[in-house]
Order: sequence, then C-alpha cells, then structure tokens
Amino acid sequence: MAIARIILNVEMLDGTQHLDVQTTVADQMAYARTRRTHKWDAPQDDPLTFVTFLAFAALRRTGAFTGGWDEFVAQAAAVAETERDEVSPTSPVPSND
Repeated sequence: MAIARIILNVEMLDGTQHLDVQTTVADQMAYARTRRTHKWDAPQDDPLTFVTFLAFAALRRTGAFTGGWDEFVAQAAAVAETERDEVSPTSPVPSND
C-alpha cells in the first residue's frame, strides 16, 4: 500500500510564491484538531479549507509564514495541490554510506 504525500503551491497577494511545499502528518494532525474544534466539514466535503489549512500548517512549520490562520487566509491569493507523491512504506531508507 502506498502512502500519499500532499505537495502544494502557494501564492501570496504580495507576489511571494512557495512552490512544492511538502506537507507532513503533523500538518494533517493540526488540521484534524482544528477541524474538530471549529466543527468544519470533512476534507472531501470542503477540499478548499483542507488544502488551505495544510498549506498554512506547512508554511508555519517551516517558518515561511509566522502569522495566524485568519492572517494567512487574508494574505493568500491561491493554494493549489500540485501532486500527491506516492511513497511506499516498505521502501528501505537510503543509506548514507
């Protein structure tokens, strides 16, 4: 079974672009907690909020954005999922030899 890693492109209103932003389980867990707290719809019912929040969480995690959620929504011009990178959980980790 392959695991999907969600990769996003984000453009801010000021013209800043964040390309190939790789999301992690931590970003997805942050979404899950926030979704429960705010009683948001499920990702399949509201994919815009889902990918926007993943972008926000990933950019915060990496230090590329330091503001809060409302500030991010106000400053983001576009968020697009570029791909779902399939990762095999049984692939061996490359060695550093």
